[in-house]
Amino acid sequence: MADRAKFIASVTASLGRSEVLAPPVDNSTAGFEDAAMAKFNADAAMKDASVRSVELADQMAIAAATAGWKIHRAANPEDAADLVASICEQKKATSVLRSKHDVLDEINVDAAVANTGAKLGTTEHSGDNSRELVDQSKAEAFIADIGITGVDYAVAETGTVVLHPRSGLSRLVSLAPPTHIAVLKQGEVLDSLDELFAIERNDFLTGNLAGSMNLISGPSKTADIEGTTVTGIHGPLEVHLIILSEG
Repeated sequence: MADRAKFIASVTASLGRSEVLAPPVDNSTAGFEDAAMAKFNADAAMKDASVRSVELADQMAIAAATAGWKIHRAANPEDAADLVASICEQKKATSVLRSKHDVLDEINVDAAVANTGAKLGTTEHSGDNSRELVDQSKAEAFIADIGITGVDYAVAETGTVVLHPRSGLSRLVSLAPPTHIAVLKQGEVLDSLDELFAIERNDFLTGNLAGSMNLISGPSKTADIEGTTVTGIHGPLEVHLIILSEG
């Protein structure tokens, strides 16, 4: 807010005025609920996701399949690792990229991919890295056969996977390779977009918002003016969702 006030004061001075005219409102909460209500709504959304974890995971599976995801259910981390390896073998993958989501360590995705003979890399693309490292990360993403991520949230209403790009998670992992594998744990599924935006709103007000957000609802699709749909033009041609049951 100090920078904003300084900017307004500078503009006022440039206009030859002495009185600084600025809206007396806090734009971080204008038009929305206050911080206390935002926290209440976010906490309620997370509690609902936990209490209804099995139900919402089942709903997610149905909606995601309708959206074009290939759905796999895993009863334990070992089954999830086997599914990752199977997909890599089916796609004859030689180069695979992964994010740094904790769930991928839980299922030991490194060993699963290594056992297929594919080369596994981890993207480091972020604003904190050198230009050389960023360029290298981008190049690796565009030659990779498969990108593997966890999820930050999922939305049962639309079959959508939500990812916040950040250090250890380049958006290119889920966008550049022709195949994307997302590993989802029960308890990470929200009922609807309302719950997602409630959490995002609270994160914004508390300064914890992770920046941009990718909403992935199936494989990449586009259509021309005649309505002819083409898959895989701006992103993966094939997307797999592995739903890991709670232990």
